[in-house]
Amino acid sequence: MSAHAAMAETELSIVVPTRDTAALTLACLSSIDRARGALAIEVIVVDDASGDDTATRIASAYPAARLLRHDAPRGFTVTANDGLAAATGPLLLLLNSDTEIEPGGLDALVDAFATDPALGIAGAQLRDPDGAAQWSGGRLPDCLWLFAEASGAGRLLARLPVYRRARPLDGDVDRDVEWVCGAALAMRRDVWTAIGPLDEAFALYGQDLDLCSRARQAGCRIRVLHGFAVRHHHGATVAKVEDSAGAQHAPKLWTDLRRWAGKTYGPAYARRATWALSIGGWLRLTGRSILAPAVRGAKRTRWSGESRELRAALAALRGHAS
Repeated sequence: MSAHAAMAETELSIVVPTRDTAALTLACLSSIDRARGALAIEVIVVDDASGDDTATRIASAYPAARLLRHDAPRGFTVTANDGLAAATGPLLLLLNSDTEIEPGGLDALVDAFATDPALGIAGAQLRDPDGAAQWSGGRLPDCLWLFAEASGAGRLLARLPVYRRARPLDGDVDRDVEWVCGAALAMRRDVWTAIGPLDEAFALYGQDLDLCSRARQAGCRIRVLHGFAVRHHHGATVAKVEDSAGAQHAPKLWTDLRRWAGKTYGPAYARRATWALSIGGWLRLTGRSILAPAVRGAKRTRWSGESRELRAALAALRGHAS
C-alpha cells in the first residue's frame, strides 16, 4: 500500500487559474485525469473573465471540476488566491494552465508529503513539451543572478555543455532547494494557512519566490521532486494575457524581482537589485544595438520587439526606483 493510502479524502486539491487558454487548460485537465489513479482529487478551475469559450468548454468536458469565474479580469495572483482559498484538501497544488502532469506524478507528490513531515512546499521537475528538462528550483536570487537574468548571460551560459554538466537541470533524486517555480507548486494546507496567501502586490511574477522565502523563514523544507514530472509550455500563458515579445514579460519580471528583493531584504538591497538589473539590461541592449545591422528577416522583427521590451523594462525600473 502506498504511503498516501491512509490519508483522508480529499487527498489533494488542484487549482488551475486560466484566462483565454481554453485548449491549454483542457489539455492540463486531461493530464490530471490520466495521472490521478486512485487518488481522491478535487479540481478547481478559476477563469479570470476569459474572452474566449474557456469556461463553457471546461464545464462541458469536465463537469466534475469546480469552476469559478471572475466577471472582470483580476490578474493571475488574485485568481490563484481565490482558487486556493476555495480548496478543501490537506495538500494544495497550484498548477499553470499551460502544464501537463505526467503519469505517476501525483502519486509521487502525495507520497513525498506523507513520508516527510518537514516538507512544506514541493515543486515539479518541469520539462519542455519535447521532454527536455527545464529549470525547476534552486537558490534564492542574489545580485549576480539578477545581473545574469537582465543581461542574458545566464541563458548564454546555459547553452554551454560544460556549464550544464556542472549544474544539471534534472536528476534521479529529490533535491532540497530554496525556492521552486510556481508553474507546478504544491504545499501543505497548514503552510498556506500560516504564511499565505500569495502576495497580490506582485504584478505577474515573484509570487512563488516570495511564498518560498516566507516558508523558509517559517522553517519549512522545500524540494523539487524528480518523480513529480510536469510538461510546461513555458510562456504560453503569459503570451495570452500580456503583450510580450518572448516567453517572459521583462518589465513586469524585473519590477517584480525588485519588489521581492525589497520585501525580503529591505530598501538597501532593493537598490542594489535595481542596479544589477539596470546594468545587465543596459549591457544587453548595447550588444543588441551593435549586432542589429546583421539581423535579417523574421528574426529582425522579433529582435526589435524584444529590444523595445527591454527598454520598457529599464524605464519601469527607473519608475520604481526609490
